[in-house]
Amino acid sequence: MKGSAPADRSMPLPEARSGRLTVAALRRAIPLRMWGGKGCGAPCDFCRVLVSSTDIEYEVEAQLDGEAVTLHFHTRCHDAWKTECELAQAQAPP
Repeated sequence: MKGSAPADRSMPLPEARSGRLTVAALRRAIPLRMWGGKGCGAPCDFCRVLVSSTDIEYEVEAQLDGEAVTLHFHTRCHDAWKTECELAQAQAPP
């Protein structure tokens, strides 16, 4: 995201991915760091609608199945994603 992430990231940037993540994959993503700012035009990983420059976007660096990924969310979609993750953890067998 332009101007919203710190200038020096200690982690290498995740590779751009192709294709949509499934709901199950999104539930497995473990958030590491998050930034907020103006949308960059990427599709929201939750609802798939583009996050325009007039929208607030949450960009999340996450770990998914051993790989670093960058997730993009509208604010309401980020909240819904967090809720989905919490529900999945609560339903997981001990």
